[in-house]
Amino acid sequence: MTQPMYRPALALAIAVAALVVAPGRARAEVTVDCEFLEISAKAGDKPAIDAELKPLEKKLKKPPLSTWSHFKLLSRSQKVLAKKKPEAIGLKVGSATATLVEIVDKSKVRLTITIDDAKGKHVVDNTTTAEAGDWVIVVHELPGNEGHLLSVTCK
Repeated sequence: MTQPMYRPALALAIAVAALVVAPGRARAEVTVDCEFLEISAKAGDKPAIDAELKPLEKKLKKPPLSTWSHFKLLSRSQKVLAKKKPEAIGLKVGSATATLVEIVDKSKVRLTITIDDAKGKHVVDNTTTAEAGDWVIVVHELPGNEGHLLSVTCK
């Protein structure tokens, strides 16, 4: 007994119809576009802030960051963060990971930032919520009144 030729076509039509009828099951992934700035900080006689750090200048001049007066951009990167998926952030000193925890009130992002120093030691683990477009700065204090900062803004 041979199968009629229309059965495979019917099965395909049913599968396509199931996909069309149930589009709610395939949700779009929640993502945000983020910019990361790696910064070295140290004390000095005369303040010096790299021109690329202009968007952060007000924050860098407020305590506790105002203990330093020299800020130098070490690296800059752009990443798309997907909800609950850790993303490696390339640094010149050590390594970092950023994770989008969730979107809050449609205009804020909750992020977890971790930083490992150059020897691989875990030195920062910070979860924070910020308005989209605002800069968040996480700090690893170093000996000799220096600091290693990672700043992030997401949209």
